[in-house]
Amino acid sequence: MKTLARLLRGLMNAFLKFFGDVKVFRFPFFIVYDPGSYHVKGADTREVMRRVQPGDILIRGYKSYLDGYFIPGYFSHAGLYLGEVLPEHKELVPSPKGKKLFRSGEQIVAHAMAEGVFMEDLISFCRCDYMAVLRFPERFSRRDGAQDFSLADFIPEEHELVNALRRGEELLFTQTFPVVFKVALAQVGKSYDFQFNFTNYNNLSCTEYVYFCLKALEPYHGLGPAKKRFLIFNKTVLTPDAFAASVLLEAWKSPSVSSSRWERLRKR
Repeated sequence: MKTLARLLRGLMNAFLKFFGDVKVFRFPFFIVYDPGSYHVKGADTREVMRRVQPGDILIRGYKSYLDGYFIPGYFSHAGLYLGEVLPEHKELVPSPKGKKLFRSGEQIVAHAMAEGVFMEDLISFCRCDYMAVLRFPERFSRRDGAQDFSLADFIPEEHELVNALRRGEELLFTQTFPVVFKVALAQVGKSYDFQFNFTNYNNLSCTEYVYFCLKALEPYHGLGPAKKRFLIFNKTVLTPDAFAASVLLEAWKSPSVSSSRWERLRKR
């Protein structure tokens, strides 16, 4: 049974990895593998580069990629903008695999795809059909009614942040981001979680990764996994749309984002 389970997991992983690069066109019906045309254009990317700030959450989507049909919601991917990453920050990445995937640069995004958690330039991340940037306010505190899904495995600095919020203290995002940055780099190199298992964070999907990095700030943002229809199953997951529907501020969105879909997501 264990051998069969491993085989099925392997087939599912290969299936999802392949279909992440397949585009489907309904009229006329045909399928294209890994085309290079995107609706977020150069001018949009330049505007993102001017506006984005460290700690911003980037969510994006594609209009015809096949994996978008399997991921519930409008947006299909999420990443964390780290800002400038220096060569010496490589010391914060513990695993040998992570050190190979480490990238330094002026505008770096960290996110998880089929290859695992890795880092890349902001320009590369912007290759999509529509995209939005979400931001924490400069100051924030615990919100009444915010759901608290906090995990047990905090680093000491995270304990300080979450306890301060639980005491009702107001925090500056500039004082919290160094902790988020440290946690984000420590996950680089982890494998992708094709099972989307939000009870175990040894492997990370894209939303698991962003969620894990921001877990100490949950008394404010209140984000957490919820039951959704995923593929043919009901799973407890956190979708990219959840970030758009949260209390986080809208910092930017591409002109290609559907206005009606965005308005529905932002109603809360």
